Amino acid sequence: MDNLAAATREELIAIIETLATRVAALEEENRRLRGGGGKDVPAWVKPNRPKQEQGERKHRGQAFVRRREQPDEIHEHAMEHCPDCGRKLCGGWQHGRHQVIEIVLPRVIEHQTMARWCGVCGKRWIPSLQGA
Repeated sequence: MDNLAAATREELIAIIETLATRVAALEEENRRLRGGGGKDVPAWVKPNRPKQEQGERKHRGQAFVRRREQPDEIHEHAMEHCPDCGRKLCGGWQHGRHQVIEIVLPRVIEHQTMARWCGVCGKRWIPSLQGA
């Protein structure tokens, strides 16, 4: 079966008969594995759950989140040097923020973390706010 162009007519007919027998055997195996019924789903497959009706969302007068206050102070946290190679980091962009409302003194402090990119080692560095 390496060179079909050079095969004779009788050899080609023999190859076709062999392939037809193999196809019939594979179709029988496929039918048996699918459960024998007329369905395309095998008998051992669990059927899908029916989709639940989704109603329209209830409109709320206000969101259930605390609105961001106008900060009295802003503390920027950024890393000055790359921890891996020691190169000075510059520029950056705001990566995240969270507000701390101090009850004792009525002031709002916003902590902004600045992500910076090291041009030497190609890593992004973001400071942690463990003490903030």
